[in-house]
Amino acid sequence: MITLRRETDYAIHLLKELSRSKSKFLSLHEVAEKTGISFLFLQKIARKLRAARLVKAEQGVSGGYCLNIPASKITLKAIISATENDSAILPCLCVKGGRCPGDMKKCALKTNLGKINKKIDDVFQKTTLNKV
Repeated sequence: MITLRRETDYAIHLLKELSRSKSKFLSLHEVAEKTGISFLFLQKIARKLRAARLVKAEQGVSGGYCLNIPASKITLKAIISATENDSAILPCLCVKGGRCPGDMKKCALKTNLGKINKKIDDVFQKTTLNKV
């Protein structure tokens, strides 16, 4: 079974909380209280989401995090890319021209699973945060 890491799951929860706050900044402490996710883990996730320009941060009393772009424009693919780097069914599918194991030039798995991987990738690209 293909699974996403807990970090990606929590990133989606964080982004959903931020989307509910409209354009108001939320502190990670507030999000941690609402979701039960560790504050320290949220900091790590928020750093990655900020580097991917999905969220923006502001310091100060009324600071915190908010979405940098509308929820309708944030795709699951963008969230996964921010938290998981490249993800695919097989490691050789993560990068174009990825190498198959050993001396194989191209294995049957890469061809067949590559088609499935493409379909999954398309679903992630078409699914936005406001639809999750």
